[in-house]
Amino acid sequence: MNGQADLRRAAPWVLCGLALSMLILSNTLRALFPDDTVANGTGWLEGTIGALGIAGIPVVGALIASRLPANPIGWLWCATGVAYAVTDLAGPLAQAAGWPLWGAWVLAGWAFVALIGSFVFLFLLFPDGRLPTRRWRWVARATVTVVLLLALAVPFVEPPIGNGASSSWTVEGVAGRHLVQAVEDAVYVLVGLALSAMFSLVLRFRRAGPVERRQLTWFLYATVLNAVVLALDGALGVLPDSLITTAVSSAASALLPVAVGVAVFRYRLFEIDRIVSRTVSYGLLSAGLVALYLVVVALLRSLLDPFTGSSTLAVAGSTLAVAAAFNPARRRLQAAVDRRFDRARYDASRAVDAFAARLRDQVDLDEVTAGLRDTVSATVAPTRVAVWLRAPMGAVEGEP
Repeated sequence: MNGQADLRRAAPWVLCGLALSMLILSNTLRALFPDDTVANGTGWLEGTIGALGIAGIPVVGALIASRLPANPIGWLWCATGVAYAVTDLAGPLAQAAGWPLWGAWVLAGWAFVALIGSFVFLFLLFPDGRLPTRRWRWVARATVTVVLLLALAVPFVEPPIGNGASSSWTVEGVAGRHLVQAVEDAVYVLVGLALSAMFSLVLRFRRAGPVERRQLTWFLYATVLNAVVLALDGALGVLPDSLITTAVSSAASALLPVAVGVAVFRYRLFEIDRIVSRTVSYGLLSAGLVALYLVVVALLRSLLDPFTGSSTLAVAGSTLAVAAAFNPARRRLQAAVDRRFDRARYDASRAVDAFAARLRDQVDLDEVTAGLRDTVSATVAPTRVAVWLRAPMGAVEGEP
């Protein structure tokens, strides 16, 4: 029994070490054998920054699986780290070893399919490792079926990575085009299953207790941030194509395993409301100030250009206007956001302010004591409240 227990504790760290070793090897090979065909234009520096964001996935998975081996979340997180590392390593390893590009395509394709499937189960089983209800079993079964079908189809699909990647197994012609279309449709189905699993988190949140709600909030917070970065970078193309964008994406990716670890181990879950509130408020504040800056620059430039012939005064005036509006806008926006995302802190602040207002006019000691007890109960929610008053100086013991 002790041997089996030791093996179960060691296995997650073996998977973690395997994933980290493959990430290190992948970026080492990128530095030694740069090739756009197999590395998709990713240099060793960009790859290293991206790997730093992914490295937390197998580490957090090993921590969870070694301490809570009955919870599949840790094992799924380890599998996710290994799958990502395989997709990252396949191309550079094939280039360095002189293997056929077709082999790299098949290996990366299998790992990619497994990666999406593992994310479906992560959304579906988080945080306790069980399905929300028995009705969600169809999502799990459909995911396994689609992943197996895609794994069987990958070796026969025409690789999209250029000449030399095809093999004798590749289906060509009309049948090959239909197979490629079928694989694309299956990937869309898998993404749809992932969205369904994400929707299950919303239903789980509505039925959850206070602790599980905090766990889900941490996970959803990290997921939304990653979705925003992905939308800005990929769909909208707002972020510049540079190392800064890679670093931002890497930081967002690193937040996801951290949020999962915090949620599963239940460490200081109460802080998530304030974190969400600050993120939303400063995001809206930044967007509003940027819009204000652009509007003021446009207005001042049109007014001042006939007199100055330069846009320097318009830029300076816009900067001063934004600086003057920062604190008033931040206070009003923070109050509005707190009412929605950090209600407990907002209600506590209102209770304290109301008590302070009553204290200015209240002279009866019993009324002050009762108000103090009510305020402490509303803000801190202790199990018991008691107030001790020091006897006035010079009072005789036992004297009222």
